Amino acid sequence: MRTQEKEPIPEEKSLYDRAIEQGLEMGSHESDLYLKVTPESKELIKNYKYRPNVTTFISQIDKTLWYDIPFAYQPFWDKKVR
Repeated sequence: MRTQEKEPIPEEKSLYDRAIEQGLEMGSHESDLYLKVTPESKELIKNYKYRPNVTTFISQIDKTLWYDIPFAYQPFWDKKVR
């Protein structure tokens, strides 16, 4: 009996990488990613698989609405791996 080789599962881009590609305004605290609420970020969050965990807040700096996305700030995790 021959075993079939499984094709590798393509790696999905992180939310952070997608936000960078789109040039979205962002911030962070520890592992949490902050994205300014815009039509572009709304579309990105709408399709985010962990959408139920995303909350919003009003920035004390610019008084605008931002998304708070837990555990999505990729550079935090990249440093932890090293």
